[in-house]
Amino acid sequence: MLNNGDTKRLFKVGSLKVRGLGSFHKTLPHNQYGEVDSAAFDLLVGATEGDGSGFALVPKGVPNTAPIPAAALINPQAGLAHDPLVSHPASHSMPPAPKVLSTSTAAEMTELYWMALLRDTPFDTFATDTDVATAAAEISSRFQMAVGDVSDAGHLQAGVDLPGPAGQPATITPGNIFRLGLPGEDIGPLVSQFFVRPVNYGTQNIDQMQVPYKKGQNYLTAFPAWLAAQNTGKDSNNQAYPQANEDSAANFEANRRYISTPRDLARFVNKDALHQAYFNAALLLLSGGAKWTPGNPYSSTGTLSGREAGFGVLGGPHILALVSEVATRALKVVWNQKWQVNLRLRPEAYGGLVHVQKIGIGGPNGKRKYGTPAWASTTTAAGKVKAKYGTLLLPMAYTPGSPTHPAYGAGHATVAGACVTVLKAYFQTLDSSGMPVKFNTLTERADPFGAGQTIASYVTGVTAQTGGDIGTRSPLLASVASQLTIEGELNKLAMNVAMGRSIGGVHWRSDNTRSLMLGEALAARILADITSDCNERPEFVFRTFSRRSDGEPKTIRIRQGRVFVDGVMVDTNSSSL
Repeated sequence: MLNNGDTKRLFKVGSLKVRGLGSFHKTLPHNQYGEVDSAAFDLLVGATEGDGSGFALVPKGVPNTAPIPAAALINPQAGLAHDPLVSHPASHSMPPAPKVLSTSTAAEMTELYWMALLRDTPFDTFATDTDVATAAAEISSRFQMAVGDVSDAGHLQAGVDLPGPAGQPATITPGNIFRLGLPGEDIGPLVSQFFVRPVNYGTQNIDQMQVPYKKGQNYLTAFPAWLAAQNTGKDSNNQAYPQANEDSAANFEANRRYISTPRDLARFVNKDALHQAYFNAALLLLSGGAKWTPGNPYSSTGTLSGREAGFGVLGGPHILALVSEVATRALKVVWNQKWQVNLRLRPEAYGGLVHVQKIGIGGPNGKRKYGTPAWASTTTAAGKVKAKYGTLLLPMAYTPGSPTHPAYGAGHATVAGACVTVLKAYFQTLDSSGMPVKFNTLTERADPFGAGQTIASYVTGVTAQTGGDIGTRSPLLASVASQLTIEGELNKLAMNVAMGRSIGGVHWRSDNTRSLMLGEALAARILADITSDCNERPEFVFRTFSRRSDGEPKTIRIRQGRVFVDGVMVDTNSSSL
């Protein structure tokens, strides 16, 4: 299956030829520069090409400080699992990731440096913050360079990876910075409305406030700590990624709040049950009176609505189960891409390449010429990181850095794509004229009785106070709230979760964008099976994450077991619809 070739590539480093510079190698042995041991890397690559038994034989890295055992590789055999309900994970494909030495990877790193620098900037101040404006201008210029780098088959593309129509990248501004350009996602606050309110779990009420990570605290910015994490996958307190930041109360703020800063998003996506945000959204849509898609025979206009109602099939229990069911299948598919196809390195490892190439270890003689674009270390973002930390390592939101599995594709984003797609398909997101249904058609109520009222919309932020910052949640201007759509807020929810991983430092933008579309294609296949399995013969209609050259998304219609994109029947085993 197609990949970018970095795993098999020999990289010229001075007079040496080195393997593995563009590939995942965390928890394997490394030399003093952070380069993976070649024999260990060969065993890892061999394991990815075999029946899975070889992963147990891959050597573990030895810490350069305290004796801490290396963390386990996360589920490298998951992508080899069979699933009788969907096609085998290996039958799905994705485009190649950008090459490690490409313009696109350097452009993505520029965005990641800025994400780290702006982690504590409240979302409600993005429009007026001077650093956000500087970041937007620099990211925009680098993204334009990446789009033009057609020599790299995996280069960034507008309409897929970047805001704007297909082939025409939009200018990055404070209004769309760190967003993906998904339909309706550009309207209103960056944080989805599905994140900023309590959720009714039957008779229980779940508050979506969280205990935030401590402002200003970033990790793996010193080379010894970074190298130890590459060798072990853990921090100095023997914590791997699932237990990140849990060693001390000093890593957390005192006051709970709704997601209000980029760091808050990074906090959520470290601990969420992967389908959690979308299960919550499904409950909010059900309690808010969202209509079923008109193709559901039990919808208000359906052929069966006068006498019958959906339940375990095409009703509330069905969508609540389905939004979880698609998640596990999305993980199998994307894990095959991670381990058996792409083996892409994490951004923190690329930060090591930029640092050693530009600054080196132990003085000028400790530099290595890897071939990363020289400008990757001279951007305004890189300069600010170097000035603050003395290195060019990517400041991480998590004490052990990234998890111990490859970057491409992204598990969170694939799950987001699949879950949001089934929500957009089951609930009516488009009216009879094909226009998105407004978010304010939903209702909410504080009491377990009565008709309730039109759902409110909010913008979140932070107010600094002695003893700890306080989160704020203010009513959104009516003129903006009236433009929000159910489709847009669901797409925004997917964007929040996907890009929250990048804000934490563990994923590239292109990991997220292409994985959203992989999840969308997988969900379409599952929905197609439902249309042929159900006795009622439902039909689903929704719009894609990607955009055409006119800037509009494509329309998906699924009926009688077939998937049609803008009227043309398609194969759903490709990376996108």
